[in-house]
Amino acid sequence: MIGLLANLASAWVLLHQGDVKNNLNLRSAYLHVMGDALGSVGAIAAGAVMYFYGWYIADPIVSLAVALLILKGAWGVVSQSLHILMEGTPAGTNIEAMVLSLETIPGVSNVHDVHVWTVTSGYDVFSGHFVVKKGVNITRVVTEGSALLERQFGIRHITIQALEEDKDYSELNCHGGECPFEDAKITNSRAKQNKT
Repeated sequence: MIGLLANLASAWVLLHQGDVKNNLNLRSAYLHVMGDALGSVGAIAAGAVMYFYGWYIADPIVSLAVALLILKGAWGVVSQSLHILMEGTPAGTNIEAMVLSLETIPGVSNVHDVHVWTVTSGYDVFSGHFVVKKGVNITRVVTEGSALLERQFGIRHITIQALEEDKDYSELNCHGGECPFEDAKITNSRAKQNKT
């Protein structure tokens, strides 16, 4: 009974003081203490049934039910962990919307080879190539692009490679040798939107 109360108290603290919904580590801890609490409740219930009714099959039935409930909760954590480990695009990310917003920055003629992935819960990463018009201040474009991504999409870890138009970019190895600037906005962003 003391263990049950301790687990319920821990679950309450995690639920009310932490971000259980968006933080994978806190969600894992929450599910762990709730699993322990559920196990305690199941043991108490099975013990009562066996004591009052002599129905000893209650113990394995309750144990199986608790195990299935824990497995259901754990599956979500495991699948999200695999998605992060495989550098999948975060849920709800619209790469095409990002590209269109970034291309509204004055001086930017093309945004392509865009990649967005999650390092850990709440820590998304952006990388991409900008093609800018001749004479445009590249530092300003990169600064504005970074500010836009943080303001509109909540991404704070950003790598932007800004390139001037009409240069040879074959060394960048964009999709097999050269960056296809024509229609790159559509083909590259959709191709990456995600293959994970």
